[in-house]
Amino acid sequence: MRNLSAFWRRAEPPCSHRAAITIERPPTYDWIRISLMFALGLILLGNFVAPFAATAQNLGTAPAFGQAVQGQQATTVEGTVLNIVNWGCNVIAPVIAVACLGVAGWHFKSGRGYLGWGVTGIALMVISGLGRMAEGFILQAQGIQ
Repeated sequence: MRNLSAFWRRAEPPCSHRAAITIERPPTYDWIRISLMFALGLILLGNFVAPFAATAQNLGTAPAFGQAVQGQQATTVEGTVLNIVNWGCNVIAPVIAVACLGVAGWHFKSGRGYLGWGVTGIALMVISGLGRMAEGFILQAQGIQ
C-alpha cells in the first residue's frame, strides 16, 4: 500500500523551474504547406488581376467577349456543346492529367501505390488528344466543298 500514495500524488509541472515560456522552432520546414500557400496566393492574385487582363484582350477593333467557337453562337446548342468539348479537351483534361501524373510521381517517390494515378493521367491525355484530333478533322472537313 505504500505505492498507492505515490501513485495518487499530483505530478509537478515539467517547466516549473523556468521563468519564461520558450517556443521551440520545428526541426524542418513543411515545404508542402509552404508551396500550397504560395500557390493559393498566386491564385488569389490572379483573381484580382484577371479582370484587368480580360479587358485588354481584343480581336482587332472589338473585344472578344461573348464569342463562341468559330462560326457558332454561344446561345445555340451546337455552340454550347462545341465550347464544352473544346474547353474540356484543351484545358480541363490536360490540367487534371498533369496533376494526376504529378501525384503519381509523388506516390512513386514515397513508395506508395502510383499506378492508378499514372493510368488516370495518361488516359486524360489520350482523351484530350482524341478530342483535339476530332476537332482537327472537323475543321478540315469544313473547308471541303
